[in-house]
Amino acid sequence: MLPGVLYGVGVGPGDSLLITEKGRKALAASTAICVPKSKAERESVALKVVRPFLPEGVSVVELLFPMTHNEDELTAHWAEAAEKVAALLVEHRAVSFLTIGDPFLYSTFGYLLQHLRQTCPQVRVEVIPGVSSFNAAAALIQIPLVEKNERLAVVPVPLSLAEFSGLAQYVDTVVFLKVSAAYDQTLDLLEKSGFAGEAYLVSRCGGVDEFWTNDPFSLRGQTVDYLSLLIVKRRKS
Repeated sequence: MLPGVLYGVGVGPGDSLLITEKGRKALAASTAICVPKSKAERESVALKVVRPFLPEGVSVVELLFPMTHNEDELTAHWAEAAEKVAALLVEHRAVSFLTIGDPFLYSTFGYLLQHLRQTCPQVRVEVIPGVSSFNAAAALIQIPLVEKNERLAVVPVPLSLAEFSGLAQYVDTVVFLKVSAAYDQTLDLLEKSGFAGEAYLVSRCGGVDEFWTNDPFSLRGQTVDYLSLLIVKRRKS
């Protein structure tokens, strides 16, 4: 068994004040902090969020997770990251791995943990949930995601019209994540399906540069931030 404990810490959407008390205690107990980073980032978003709470002298280790769909390349990076984390758990009594939002919602942490447990099955892990981006977005724009017996779907883009039509018949609100990858395509899908009643685009929720609009169609043809989502509620009949 590795001597150290690994904390998977969800740091929320971007507001340092939304980190849970349990998450802050895990950070305070850690002597090493692992932060996922893509090549496109100057600094990890998750690291920016926690900087006010990092203990003095803590070791910060950046782990590269490239933004690619190449499974072989991703698997190699996950395996390499797991090896680095395992080595840190030998040297440190506690290590925190940071994730934006929640550790088990479209996060790199799940992949890392899978690889780590393959090589170190007795690793001690504690997962600390975080506020998800769409919960924070709903609070920002002050709309309920669902009420009474309504149904909610959370999906990454892109989706085909057939895929969305099959889903839309069962739900009342759809949250589209990662919309920057196919923003105009998603708007086209909403128009063709006739699903959208209310629609909201939220970018960088909780950050100093957060932005939202209730007219996401007005941004057609523009580049939206990669930390953006759409909340779309069914058109009332």
